[in-house]
Amino acid sequence: MQVHFEVEARKSDAVPTLFIVDDIADSFDYKNKYAIVEYLSDILIEPNFRQIILTHNYDFYRTVWKRLDLGGANFHISKTSEKIELSSEKMYRDPFEKWKAIANTADKTDALLAMIPFVRNLADYCGFEEESGRLTSLLHRKADSDAITISNLFDIYKNVLNGQEFATELALDSAVIPLLLDTAKKISEAGEIALDLEKKVVLSIAIRLIAEAKMIKIINDEAFANGITKNQTAQLLRRLKELVGNDPAYAPMVALMDRVNLMTPENIHLNSFMYEPILDMSAEHLAQLHNELVVACGT
Repeated sequence: MQVHFEVEARKSDAVPTLFIVDDIADSFDYKNKYAIVEYLSDILIEPNFRQIILTHNYDFYRTVWKRLDLGGANFHISKTSEKIELSSEKMYRDPFEKWKAIANTADKTDALLAMIPFVRNLADYCGFEEESGRLTSLLHRKADSDAITISNLFDIYKNVLNGQEFATELALDSAVIPLLLDTAKKISEAGEIALDLEKKVVLSIAIRLIAEAKMIKIINDEAFANGITKNQTAQLLRRLKELVGNDPAYAPMVALMDRVNLMTPENIHLNSFMYEPILDMSAEHLAQLHNELVVACGT
């Protein structure tokens, strides 16, 4: 209330003022979110007022972007170990639409692969059970994971996305999993991925596939692995811990798998309106975890 009175006083006295609004809305605070946005809109139209709105809350960002008509005055801040960059924000308005639009561009392999969890969710929602199951086999290590080809992936996409066309230089009979792992390796080695959502998604998928493959190998129980129907990474990790107990030889591996389980699920189970977990996740942390897994798992 005190802030409100101060704002009104400055408005009445025509005092030039810069407001810096930092993470003013919590996730899913729908009760207050629209009142906050309306208040920010009132500030925006005052000729003597300026404001900088900072948020890591994607839902709030999207609401502000759509309702305040900022005219392109929206930016993304990314931080690496060497620098902080401010760049024009283009990616997060509707990444899935962007990926669909460039899917017929031959060199956009990372976008093509990043579509897997999105299309899997759509398939699940729309009753494409077979397609959903096969795409799940590209997000988790399943008995048929290695048999799914680029051609199969395109067929699934076309079925779910109502005839979406694709162009690629990839061999249609080649398997998706090796391509995904190779693409993730190139991404982690290249650096400069902070602003590319598709690269973060591909890294997250690869991290989990590598981790699950290693745990399945250590557990060595095909019936158990094939019988998992949900929360696969967590169930594999639980069985791994039961199997190795407090054996110090496995302690580093278990700790690494704990990090995988904590960092990756939210990044992969995405839908069209929630990107907060992967927006918050440091690209450098994902790349580091990927590289540690590659070394530890010998992939």
